[in-house]
Amino acid sequence: MLDKELINNKAEEIQEDLVKWRRKIHQNPEIGFQEVDTSNFIAEKLEDFNIPYERVCKTGIVGLIKGGKTGETLAIRADIDALAMEEKNNVVYKSKNKQAMHACGHDGHTTILLGTAKVLSEMSENIEGNIKLLFQPAEEGPGGAKPMIEAGVLNDPEVNYMLALHINPDIEKNMVGIKEGKMMAAPDIFEITIKGKGAHGAHPEQGVDPISIGAQIVLGLQHIKSREFNAHRPLVISCGSFQAGSVFNVIPETARIKGTVRTFDDELRHKIKARIIEMVENITKAYKAEFSFNYDFRYPPLFNDGELTNLIKEVVKENLGEERLYQIEEPSMGGEDYAFFAQKVKSTYMLLGTRNEEKGIVNALHSPYFDIDEDILKQGVKLFVYGANKILNS
Repeated sequence: MLDKELINNKAEEIQEDLVKWRRKIHQNPEIGFQEVDTSNFIAEKLEDFNIPYERVCKTGIVGLIKGGKTGETLAIRADIDALAMEEKNNVVYKSKNKQAMHACGHDGHTTILLGTAKVLSEMSENIEGNIKLLFQPAEEGPGGAKPMIEAGVLNDPEVNYMLALHINPDIEKNMVGIKEGKMMAAPDIFEITIKGKGAHGAHPEQGVDPISIGAQIVLGLQHIKSREFNAHRPLVISCGSFQAGSVFNVIPETARIKGTVRTFDDELRHKIKARIIEMVENITKAYKAEFSFNYDFRYPPLFNDGELTNLIKEVVKENLGEERLYQIEEPSMGGEDYAFFAQKVKSTYMLLGTRNEEKGIVNALHSPYFDIDEDILKQGVKLFVYGANKILNS
C-alpha cells in the first residue's frame, strides 16, 4: 500500500508546477487531432518523470508505469483537445490562439494526469500492478477514444479498470461528483435537407416553401418526445440549426435542419431514427417537397460500473473527507466518447467541482468565459493517486 500522508504531501508539493503546466497548455490550445504542441509537452514531461510512452492516433500518448509488484492494470484517461472558439477572459494565461480555447477544462484534465504520473512514478516500487496513462486527442467532435481502442491501448498489458474525470463548474470546488450506472447519454446527430421550389415572396403559390415545411418538421419532432414515448425513458430531441434563404422577399429552394437526439439505450436510438425519417418523409410528401436525411450514431451512452464506482466513493470518504463526496442523482444528457472505454473495461467517470463564486469561477462549460479554480488541480491528483492505490493494492 502507498502511504496516505506521503501521497498528500507529494500532491501539495507539486501544486505550483500544476498551475504552471495548466497555464502553458491553456495558452496554447489545439483542436482535435491537431494537438501537436500539447502532445510534445506531455511527452517532455513523461521523459522528465522517466515514464516510457508511445504515440498513437496522431497526437495521442500512452504512458506506462510498471509497479514493483505484479498485479492488474489500471488506465487513467485525460482528454487533451480544445474547442474551436475565441477566449474572452482577461487573464495573463489567455489563449494565444484566437481560433481555439480550452473552454471545457481539458487543460486541467491533462495537467491532473501529468501530476498523477509524477506522483505515482516516484512511488512505483510500492504499486501492485501497472498504471497506463491515456492522453486522448479529439474528444470534442471527431472522437479519439474509439481510434485509441482500435490502436490497442487497452492491451499489452490488458487493462482491467479505468478512471477519468471532468471538471465541472456547477459543483463546488474540490467536491467529487459520483454516480453508479447511467452517467451520460448517447449524443447522436441528424441533418435534414428539404428541397422545395423557389419563388418570389409575393407569389408563394408558384413555389414549394421549404421554410414552412421545415417549421412543421421541427414542431413534429417535439411531438415524438412528448406524445409517442414513455416519459420515464430519458429522451431529448433538439434542433440547433435551421438555415434557409438569404433575403426577405424570396422563398428559397432549400432549407436545412440540424439537431441532436439524446438517449440511454440502443433500442430507443434506432426507433427514434426510424420515426424521424417517417415523419420527414410524410410531411415533405404532403407538401410536394423532397428531402435528404443523414443520421450519425455518435458515442454510446456512458455507464459507470457499480462495484468500481462504490469503491471510488470509499476512496473519497477515506482520503478526501466524506464532506467532499457529491452524490449525482440524475444522469447528464450530455455525451462523452469515454463511453467507448467504459464499454470495454470496468470504469468510473467522475466530476471534479470547480465552482467558486468568490473568484468568479461560475461560467458554464463551452463558454468563452469559462475558467477553473486552479486549487482543484492537486485535488484531482490526490483523487487519482488514492484511487489507483485502492484499486491495485487492495
